[in-house]
Amino acid sequence: MHEYAVTEGMLRQVLAEAERHGRARVARIHLLVGESAGVVPECVRHYFSELRRGTLAEGAELDFQRVPLVLRCPKCRREFSGVDDMCACNSGADIVSGQEMVVESVELADDGRPDPGTTDRRR
Repeated sequence: MHEYAVTEGMLRQVLAEAERHGRARVARIHLLVGESAGVVPECVRHYFSELRRGTLAEGAELDFQRVPLVLRCPKCRREFSGVDDMCACNSGADIVSGQEMVVESVELADDGRPDPGTTDRRR
């Protein structure tokens, strides 16, 4: 059920961006979702189809790109891809990526044509 709140927050952010640019509609939303983010894309897609009704994003599509889990040893700084690939230092691990859900970019449109300058929101 937390996907509902995640989807609602994402949509609010996207609609604010569309309004800021004075666009008639949102055509497509590109999302980066970490494999350990605890977000189920199918649930986000379901809630999005409900929440977008009557908004500038009513006909918008969602694109998901998975971000792999990457960890880093705090001692030797070696990066690895998961618990099974732990560093020989045995010093634990810091998360580099794989827990995020980020709006990477938004394609906005005016009169039925996608905007050639998409809004890139990478962080």
